[in-house]
Amino acid sequence: MANRVEHSVPAPIVAVAGWLLPGSGYFLIGQRARALAVGITIIVLFILGLLIGGVRVVDPPKSYADNPINVVFQKPWFVGQILTGPITLITAAIGGDDEPANNFPVSHARPNEIGTLYTAVAGMLNLLALIDSAYRAAHRGENT
Repeated sequence: MANRVEHSVPAPIVAVAGWLLPGSGYFLIGQRARALAVGITIIVLFILGLLIGGVRVVDPPKSYADNPINVVFQKPWFVGQILTGPITLITAAIGGDDEPANNFPVSHARPNEIGTLYTAVAGMLNLLALIDSAYRAAHRGENT
């Protein structure tokens, strides 16, 4: 423990960084191996969901200007997916059905459900990583 390096990154910055790129919150607080393990796991799980169900498993609510409660009830799985970070927004933009030139097929039945589940679970795992890395950043120097 004599080689312990103290980092002074605030917990909110660690949480935002972890949302922007899964695992980067741990990287900021000096836990490089954990950052790689968490980041690779979450990104691979998200990509596997896209490979199983197609890029259109990320289906954002149609209107963000409505009542937030109605938006959540409209597409509840998107709440889990968005926790993965900007990769969800990029995927939603690529697979969106707003453009007529978009010819991405929509999966049906089990592949769609499994792909949606994988992408949502990736986001929920990232939420756990965000909470843990922010907690570790806030309580650095303590025996936790």
